[in-house]
This record gives sequence, structure tokens and C-alpha cells, in this order.
Amino acid sequence: MSGRRAKQVCAVEKATMASPKKRFSRLVSALLPFAFGAVLTAGGFMLFSKTPDSTSTGNTNRRSYNSPDAGHRTVAQLMALSDAELEKVDIVEMSVAVAREIPGCENLDYQHYKQVVDGWASDVSRWMTVTEGNFEKSPQEWRNDINFFRLGLLATYLTRERGVRYHEKYSQEQKEGRNSKYEEPGAVLVHGLIDTLRGTCATMPVLHVAIGRRLGWPVSLASVGPHYVCRYDDGKVHYNIEATYTGPGFVADSDQDYIKNDGLPQKAVTTGSDFRSLTAREMLGVFVGMRARYYWDTKQYDPADRDYALARVLYPSHRYGFRESVRAFVWRGEQLFDPYETGHPATMAQWLASMYFRPSQGPTAMSRTPYQPPVNRMDPMAEIERINAMNRANMQPHMPGVPQPVTPGVPQPPTYGPQVPTPGVPNPHQPYQPPVPGQPPR
Repeated sequence: MSGRRAKQVCAVEKATMASPKKRFSRLVSALLPFAFGAVLTAGGFMLFSKTPDSTSTGNTNRRSYNSPDAGHRTVAQLMALSDAELEKVDIVEMSVAVAREIPGCENLDYQHYKQVVDGWASDVSRWMTVTEGNFEKSPQEWRNDINFFRLGLLATYLTRERGVRYHEKYSQEQKEGRNSKYEEPGAVLVHGLIDTLRGTCATMPVLHVAIGRRLGWPVSLASVGPHYVCRYDDGKVHYNIEATYTGPGFVADSDQDYIKNDGLPQKAVTTGSDFRSLTAREMLGVFVGMRARYYWDTKQYDPADRDYALARVLYPSHRYGFRESVRAFVWRGEQLFDPYETGHPATMAQWLASMYFRPSQGPTAMSRTPYQPPVNRMDPMAEIERINAMNRANMQPHMPGVPQPVTPGVPQPPTYGPQVPTPGVPNPHQPYQPPVPGQPPR
């Protein structure tokens, strides 16, 4: 998760080919509708105190969220809904439900956040009524698509009228090349953005989606590596709105731009992880995964592991979610197993080495990545054989009469004499046998 550095001054520059001087002129002219709309905002709010007719702004599928259960449902209750029912749930409610299960956030009031977002959506609707005439004057500046204009209008409204910004703390950490630690629930769940007007890529596109859906737009979250965007997809065209960019204009990079600039592989697309509109259940998984990130960064590893596991159930194809959950998976293995037991991360590392690193055979069937010899490290297979030889030697005294193979050239541990059982002290290496009637269990 990180704030994206803007790769364009605004979407209009990308859509037009012109000299720098001409592009600057077009940028100024493209921003004039927003300036004009801002000037008329105060008067527009009075002139259009009643919400405009939905057909006048193309919003024929407005969503309202008035369920009597809204704001009281737990994550488990949301998960129990059918896919069709969950699609009708406000994503603000889903985010707040996830947050309310964090100690200290139990009293978050969904109805308060719903009222705020409803009001902002109504404001954007009025902005559209005032400014959409400017689209008709120069549609080529907006890809000849009124919906693209509206998406830019929403981005500009949140930046200019509401003062939404990327959180300064995390922005500074990223400039310094440090990995951010999200130690406040509000840094990763949308209530924090609404409260402070400071957010991250985990929250800013959520607000865009919440408002856009209230206006009837086909928008959803989409994953882009460890990043999230607001994705518009009506089945004919799609746009990725970079919600973390709050400079002049707005940024709408294509899938190809993200793949090229972020170095994402084609597998991010073919696996269904990135560059598509997420379902409501997958977005719920994103929110649970964000809660896991908060727990992990605050060293609450047990709830972090449980949340990462749940997030993977809800959004199993998420590449970044899988990558993050591996850390918690390793931690859990350390809690459940002793280092010498099968199941401990150390033994898992041996198994992985045996599956993926076979210098004598080249790349294995399970791995498409060419084998790269480790730098300044011994051959992992030789290390495994050395450990196995030591284990066999250690077990020799407990397995009399069974010859043990010896690997040539591998140092053997010292051999001890036969062990004499101590009366009353169980031998941990002795195989289990059912107790004999009349005798104490062994």
C-alpha cells in the first residue's frame, strides 16, 4: 500500500498529443470547467436545494442504503448474506463493521458516516448540474465520454471542496524509502478518512466508490499490485481513477500504464487478482485484510493471522493478500511446532528447497523461474542431506538392529551407548503402546 506518484499532470494530457506549450494551454482550459463550477457552487447549492432529477445527470441507478439492519451487522452476518444481498450493502457499512470489531472502535456509528457520505454525494450531484454544460463545449477534452467527465468532477470535488489529501505521515515515509506502519485503524479503514480528511490508498478509493455508487455509477475497487484504485466499468469502457492523486486535474492511468510503470506481470491479470472490478465479497475481504495489516503493524500477531486467513477466504485470488498472509502463516507455524517438528517453518523451508531448488536438474516442474545459485551460501540440497544424516545418526540408538545409511563425506555426530530407561521416567522416543491392564500407562 502506498501513495502513487502521479505519472501525468492530468488525464487530459494523456488523451491529447500536443507540444508542451499547447498541452499547458489545454490543461488550463480543461480546468476551467472546475473553476467555473467552484465559483457557482455556492449559488448552485441554493438554486438546486432539491436533488436534481436523476435522468438529467445520467444517474438512473442511484443507490440508497436504508436497510433497518444497516450499522448493526457484524462481519460474520455480512458474510452470511448471499452474493446478491451483499452487493446491495453500502461499502461504508462493510468497512465500519470491520472496524467496529477492533478493540477501542466498538462505538463507531455507521449512520453518522453514511450521513456524511450521502451529503457529499448530493453535493457532487449538484456540481454535475452546474458544470456539465462545459462538457458539451469540449467533449474531446474528456475522451468524448460524459462519464469520464463526471469521474473527474468527483475527484476534484473531494480535493478542492473537502480538502481530502494523502496522509502526510505516510507520504513522508515513502519519500524516505521506508515501509509505512499503519498503527491506527483509521489509516486503513474509511472512517478514518472521513474523520480526518487524510487517507491512504486503502481508504481514498473506497470513498470514491461509496459516492459513485450513490450516484448510480458502475464503480468498484480494483487491486493494482499492493495498491487500490476506483475502477469504472460499464461493460464497454473502463477507467482507473487514481484516488490518491490530489494535484491539479486528476489521473486515470490505463491497465497498461500500471503494468508498465509498476512492473506487474501478466499473471496479475490472468489469475484474476488485479485490474478488474471486485465483487462485494472480495471488497469485504480487502477490508478484513486491511484490519490484519493494522494488527500486524501493532504486533498483535494472533488476530492478524486470523484476519489474513479470513481475507484469503473472501478474496482467494488476491496476490498481494497472499503475500502478506505468508508472514502471519510463518508466525503461526512457530507457535504450533517445535523447531525439529514437521510443520515448523524451518522444516517447511527444507521442503520448499527440495521442491524448487535442484541444481542438478535445473528448474523444477513446479517452478517456472530458472534456478539461480544462492550467493555465498551452501547448496541447499547438500545442507538438507547433511541434516538428514545427522538425524539418522541421532535415531540409531533408539532403533537397534536397523542399519542406518551413511552419506560419504558428511560428518557424523558422536555415537552414544545404549540408553538405559530410568524407572518411572517416560522415554519420549519410545513408540506409543496401549497400556497393559493392571499396569500404569507408559
